[in-house]
Amino acid sequence: MPVGRILPVAAVALTLAGCTYATPAAVPDAQTPEASASIPRPSPTPTSVAESWGAPLSGRFISQAARTSGSVSITGTAAGATLTLEGVSITSDPGLKVMLNEGALSKDPSGNMVVEDPKSVDIGAQLKPGPGSQSFQLPPFPPFTVRSVTIVDWQTHVAYGTADLTSITG
Repeated sequence: MPVGRILPVAAVALTLAGCTYATPAAVPDAQTPEASASIPRPSPTPTSVAESWGAPLSGRFISQAARTSGSVSITGTAAGATLTLEGVSITSDPGLKVMLNEGALSKDPSGNMVVEDPKSVDIGAQLKPGPGSQSFQLPPFPPFTVRSVTIVDWQTHVAYGTADLTSITG
C-alpha cells in the first residue's frame, strides 16, 4: 500500500481510537451516592474578613537571635485586619520588619528555634524603635494560613523573635 494511502487511514484510526462511548448505565448519575462521594467539595469560603484571617489570633514572642518579649494580636476590621504588637521589647535596630509565616516555631535538630515552613510575607511595615505598642493594617485576605509572626532584621535576614498564633476564644 502506498504511503499516501496509509497516512489518511492511520489518521482516521487514531481519531476513532480516542473516541469512546459509555452506555448510560455505565455513567454514574449525579444523584447517586457514588457520584457525589467522588466529587471533591470546595472548602467553605470565609464570610468575613475576620474569618479569612482566622481572627482573632494572639501569641507571645519567643527570643531567637536577640532578646525579644511582648505579644501580637490579629483582629478583623471592616477594611481588612489589624496586627498589633503590644509591650514589644527588642534591641533598637532601624532595619526591623514584621513577617507573617505559614509555619509555626519549633526546634530544629541542633536545638535552635526556627519557623517550620519558610513561606513568609513581609507586611510592608518597619518597626519603630523603642518599647511600646504598634499597629499595622493588613489586607482583607491573607496569602496563606498565618501560623506565626516574626520580627526580622531585613538587612541581615536574622529572626529576632517569633510568636506562634492561636485563636482567641470567648
